[in-house]
Amino acid sequence: MKAKKSLVILDSSIQFDEFKKFSMENTTFVAADYETHKKLVDSNTKHELLDNYLQKKERHELYDFVLSKYTWYENLSRKPDFEFNNINILSLMSSLEFHEFVLTVLIKLFSIKNIISNKSPNEIFVSTKFLKYVKLVQDKNKIHTFDSNLNNEKSFLTNKIELRFNILSKPCTFYISKKNYSSLKKIYENFFCKINNLWLDKKTSKEIILLVEFNTSAYEEMIRTLSKSKKQVVVLNRRRSAIWNKNSIGILKSNNVKILDPEKFFDLHTDQEFALEHKRLNENLHELWKSKELFSIFSMKEISFWPLIKDRLKKIYDYRLDDYLKFIFQSRNFLTQLNIKKIICLGESGETENVLLQSVENDVDSILLQHSFLRYNPELKKLQWKYEDQNMLGLTCKKFFLWGNSDLNYFLENSKIQKDQLIISGSPRHDQFLQIKSSTNSHTTKNILITLSPISERSGLGDTNLIIKYNYFLEKILKILNEFNDLKITVKLHPGENPHNSILIDFLKNQSNITVFQIENPNELIKKSDLMINISPELYDSSTIMLEGLLLRKPVIQLSLDDELSKVEPLKSPIIQISEIEHFEQVISKIINDEIYRKEIIEQISNKLNDYLSFQGNSNAKFLEIIEKI
Repeated sequence: MKAKKSLVILDSSIQFDEFKKFSMENTTFVAADYETHKKLVDSNTKHELLDNYLQKKERHELYDFVLSKYTWYENLSRKPDFEFNNINILSLMSSLEFHEFVLTVLIKLFSIKNIISNKSPNEIFVSTKFLKYVKLVQDKNKIHTFDSNLNNEKSFLTNKIELRFNILSKPCTFYISKKNYSSLKKIYENFFCKINNLWLDKKTSKEIILLVEFNTSAYEEMIRTLSKSKKQVVVLNRRRSAIWNKNSIGILKSNNVKILDPEKFFDLHTDQEFALEHKRLNENLHELWKSKELFSIFSMKEISFWPLIKDRLKKIYDYRLDDYLKFIFQSRNFLTQLNIKKIICLGESGETENVLLQSVENDVDSILLQHSFLRYNPELKKLQWKYEDQNMLGLTCKKFFLWGNSDLNYFLENSKIQKDQLIISGSPRHDQFLQIKSSTNSHTTKNILITLSPISERSGLGDTNLIIKYNYFLEKILKILNEFNDLKITVKLHPGENPHNSILIDFLKNQSNITVFQIENPNELIKKSDLMINISPELYDSSTIMLEGLLLRKPVIQLSLDDELSKVEPLKSPIIQISEIEHFEQVISKIINDEIYRKEIIEQISNKLNDYLSFQGNSNAKFLEIIEKI
């Protein structure tokens, strides 16, 4: 008689001691995530990775499939039931948020399907979190479940947001509910806007330039330049406050910039209409979640994955309906009552931008301003285009303002965007970098700045193996650097909310003699550095801090973990692209010890910068000149 084969799929929602009751014989343990993998390694438990059961080709197929589902609501038979003011309420969930959520679910689903097919177990042990996945792909084997703890989920897919700060040399994170954050933000803004006269008068007749979701401190020069026009500059920030620090308050106050409060455009009459529409949409949504047609809309390879995403999507729309609908009313009112001539955005997929761009009339100029550095190696254009926002989402704004010729040529070659929509304006927020006097270190101690780009879920390729590789490379880099005398190492994490940042923070806690920042102003860190090292997990992802290092004439090394770099010619200047630790060790030694070589690298920066960045030091003036002509 054959012994039973058991498949035990473990994930971070399970109490870790659960697996110890199993016999190791005829049992395959599988780690579904990095956290579980690490615990199994620490306990010397032989196991496999769930990620190894989904090949790169399959991941690409899933990625393309998810792109095709961005407008899933268009296929509903009762589509008008979810529309108001020509906006489908189902379209307001960010496409990129939808993308990462659904792609992650599909990767888990087909990985589980493949491993069950490969192992042919007699019985399967899995968490309640993954039980639905297993039931969708098999019905022959006996399934046992572990209890799951799902109360610690965070990020934009839940009702919590992440707040970050530093205690001494280490970053710390805590979480707050979105509703509490919004309430605190409202109290804070009401107080400081009132005492500083920053609220926009809703009765103003002035022509308005509306800046949407801008970090006012980062765009100080642009705000100062725009305020010289005859139009009133107004900021609308529903996410991060426009007056998030003392400096930002001073910037707005000194330049007579006003803040638009959407609440002022929600009166008693609007409230009555809102209540009726809210009731109608809420009832229609509850009927939608019972609809059988969603099983066919969310189906792939004859498997409907609707049961896997239903609860989360339902929670998201139930939780956000009030906010979505209210802002549609508010934006309709202020777009009608105010004389808005220009709307300037840094992105189009966010909920604020999405509602505005669907609500705005044709007589308003909408402008998308490039905000990230990516097109620095022409050899990578095909790889990068696959994951480009404008390939995934298209372009909604009338105009797309680009930083330089490198970006213009990239979009002309790859996109279907009309040439007259693409305008080179330079980068308004980087004029300030050319005013910063980069310090030349006269001391024997050299400052090394390591900037870490986190693994994202956009491509579907950022698996546990990539996290392991990332940790290995980072550990090797720190070890190599610590072998040099008189080096000071600073690590700068990406400021955004990302699950991989938490893994990096845990990893760096065990590293001595380094200072770690996440929200520190990068300008000062770059200015004090003698050399920048950027670790990039995937080549499609941008890292604007590399450009900022070049602007301050710092040697920049990009250590890429992406195997695709081996298929193209890596840059040798102005960014030194490397994919092997051995090569890194050679280059770093030469930069640190050979001053002539270091100066040669710095001298080569200017030529390429002209391709990356037009109107250097004058882009704010150019930006104003262009928008006043269109």
